[in-house]
Amino acid sequence: MTPISFDYPVSVAILYYGGTASDLQDTLEAVKGLQEALEERGHMVRTVQVTEKNWRKAVKIPGQVVFNLVEDETWELYIKVGVRLEEMGRAQMGHDLNCFRYITKKAWIKRKMKRQNISTPAFRIFNKRSKISQVRGLEYPLIVKPSGQHAGIGISQDSVVIDQDELVARVKYLFKHFPGEVIAEEFIDGREIHVTVIGNGKKAVTLPYCEISFGGEFKDNWDVYTYEAKWEEKSWEFWSAKAHAPAKLKRKVDERIEKLVLKAYRAFACRDIARLDIRLDSKDRPYIVDINMNPSLNYYDDQDATIKSVEAMGWSYSEFIETLVAITYKRVYGRLPDRVRERHFLLAAPI
Repeated sequence: MTPISFDYPVSVAILYYGGTASDLQDTLEAVKGLQEALEERGHMVRTVQVTEKNWRKAVKIPGQVVFNLVEDETWELYIKVGVRLEEMGRAQMGHDLNCFRYITKKAWIKRKMKRQNISTPAFRIFNKRSKISQVRGLEYPLIVKPSGQHAGIGISQDSVVIDQDELVARVKYLFKHFPGEVIAEEFIDGREIHVTVIGNGKKAVTLPYCEISFGGEFKDNWDVYTYEAKWEEKSWEFWSAKAHAPAKLKRKVDERIEKLVLKAYRAFACRDIARLDIRLDSKDRPYIVDINMNPSLNYYDDQDATIKSVEAMGWSYSEFIETLVAITYKRVYGRLPDRVRERHFLLAAPI
């Protein structure tokens, strides 16, 4: 696989949501890296911080390809922006209208995987009217997480429960602190592999797999990639969970994972890029525990799973980002540009 480059520069709009939380700071770093990478390749980049007041204007910002990184806490602004971009026929990187339901409600991912016979841990979904007293067909330990969150929000060492009392307590805690449904699924106590897929249809391909290794104090705790492990630099989890690529796997296991993730990627009609998080059980059987249709692309995060996979492939970050823009551009416009198409581009483009 080789990078895709442009003969003529294009314009890109990056819409993002700001904030002080660690995961939102990650978004700000990602915006900086994306802009630098695309300008390095000669493209024109416009960035806009989107708010409830300016989102209608923001979606009209010129750009032949648009990154929607407006990941607000309730997803309401994100959906407004994404839906309007699709209605306007903009070339939005990644997911479409059909995918929004899966991004904002992970319980829908679980239900569809079950219907499609896609390997995922056995689960139960609770709403506030559900009786939590029994979880028939599930074996403890379970991991309990909010359906409507992302980036590890709501996931901690306390998320893994070993009996009914702990389950009830955790579900009640999540209902108190987060809106929407709660998922309880069997905890697969094994290796964690993150697989980034790029492309569309039959041309979708997997990048080298990234593994999250749990060392240090994890030996006395659950091997869970918590919010703290992902974002909180002052926590022991952050320093004890490390991403590395390529993951060393037996050939048969590698092939099982590839077959599974490509099946899921196509079943969910993923576009351009997605990252699928896998857990392997004691028999090396893979289970999908999450599908990220808008994965982090933070060049400045040395633990970013997708970036680790890119590095293992031998590509530069700018080559990878330009390839993603090209994949999106070709999907929408049919082919790469044969001339500079945006008016006044040459006057404003970086040298």
